[in-house]
Amino acid sequence: MTTTRVSICNYALSLIGDSSIAAFEEDTARAERVRNIYDQVRKSVLRDHPWSCAKKRVILSPVTTYPAFGYANAFTLPNDFIRLINANQCRYEIEGRHILADNNQINLEYIFDNDNEDTWDSMLIEAMSLKMTSKLCKPNTGSDAAGESAKAEYEQLLKKARFVNSQERPAQHLNYGESGYLEARD
Repeated sequence: MTTTRVSICNYALSLIGDSSIAAFEEDTARAERVRNIYDQVRKSVLRDHPWSCAKKRVILSPVTTYPAFGYANAFTLPNDFIRLINANQCRYEIEGRHILADNNQINLEYIFDNDNEDTWDSMLIEAMSLKMTSKLCKPNTGSDAAGESAKAEYEQLLKKARFVNSQERPAQHLNYGESGYLEARD
């Protein structure tokens, strides 16, 4: 079965006992509420956890304008950037739409704005549905009981997703000999 934003929203609407929508663009108050919040909720859910199905890698080169002080280089973040996973740098910081660092290149691992729901992991689909439920409950039903319950389920799901990630990403082995860490302790 294909996963779409309509199927995700209909699942969220069903959790609060509301009617489903036939299309995202339909001319109903319910569809308009869904449309108004969907993109922002998606970006928030993607930012809340390093979902593997929304992960990208890219090599960044510095831009010609450099920070006034503090770092040697500035690197423009990709347009679809949502959350940093790893910049492979010891010292860096995000400022506006740039990463500042002293190196001449950044090997960036990040979460991108994956808006192709059919490529999503089943836990991300469930997380998005729960977050939509929590946002739609009060405006659609007048009550927030189901919304609060969905919010609690969402938080539990994020904990479960962290556990799953820990199994899918083995621990990184540190090579202390090259880092100078052990030598600095002597």
